[in-house]
Amino acid sequence: MERKYLWWAVPLAAVALAFVSLLGFRVLCVNFVDNYELAYKYSTRTGQIERLNRTGYFVTKPLLEKVHSVDLRPMQVCINANARVLNCKLVQFNPDDLEIFLQWHGRNNYNGDAGSTNQGGQTMGNLNQILMSYAFDGSGKTYPFLKVLRELKPEDAMPQNQAR
Repeated sequence: MERKYLWWAVPLAAVALAFVSLLGFRVLCVNFVDNYELAYKYSTRTGQIERLNRTGYFVTKPLLEKVHSVDLRPMQVCINANARVLNCKLVQFNPDDLEIFLQWHGRNNYNGDAGSTNQGGQTMGNLNQILMSYAFDGSGKTYPFLKVLRELKPEDAMPQNQAR
């Protein structure tokens, strides 16, 4: 009676093993970079950082290579107090100066969200807060990795008949 039901156990075990192997490959070796991100690869053996010129899926060697990304979308950074906006700027990361940014802030995934999150087991850097610090630096310096696209002040948003 046992031999009669054994014929399906071997193919089922093979399918289960294939599924677990493919899932492990996807988790350990495949990274995805969205179309609005700048990707770079870090080699843990040599310490070399290589900029990746495309987006999409990347297959890497587990534990030897890590793919990180920086959000390139324009973002609004604001200084506010008691729910009143005092000053805002529309800023964007300049991808030409990625190396300087990584020297100053280290390698990480830098997203544009206001909150730092953990995504897929990787820590996300808070690009919004970092760019806000440089955008509102009172020293008058310019930073190569920061583009200020527009400055938005509260008086710009006021209707003409209320401005005095």
